[in-house]
Amino acid sequence: MLLITPKRLRPVVAVLRSRFKALLVCGLIFASCNGLAEQGHFLAQLHAHTPAELSRVLDRAEKWSEMHDGYINQPIAVVLHGSEANAFLKENYLQYRSLVDQAAKLDAFNVVDIQICERWMGNNEVSRDQIPPFIDTVTYGPQRIKSLIKAGYQSF
Repeated sequence: MLLITPKRLRPVVAVLRSRFKALLVCGLIFASCNGLAEQGHFLAQLHAHTPAELSRVLDRAEKWSEMHDGYINQPIAVVLHGSEANAFLKENYLQYRSLVDQAAKLDAFNVVDIQICERWMGNNEVSRDQIPPFIDTVTYGPQRIKSLIKAGYQSF
């Protein structure tokens, strides 16, 4: 009997060790994936170019930020180059107040980085003083989106 017991323990110990190693490896992979996701660069792309779509993106970004402890290291890039940008005009503030205030809050906490296309502004006769100061401008929105994707930004 003494000879049988050690033979049976060895496989059990080996199985336990291999399960432990598997759990350890899975844990490390999960932790590294979470670390990459937190430090990843994200780009929110709008397709319908409506204030409603932008509102959904901001809601999603806010929920995403609530899942992280502390402050966000890298904001989600949001490049506006369509009619959704009208929501940020001073003359439309009362109509889109909650959207603009949410965007300002998310920008202040580095959750989003909102940028408006200067070409769109020129085509729509919008001057810099007609949009809130927390919004940055880019020369050409579609090109900025391409350069962010090329730089490794992932779709949000």
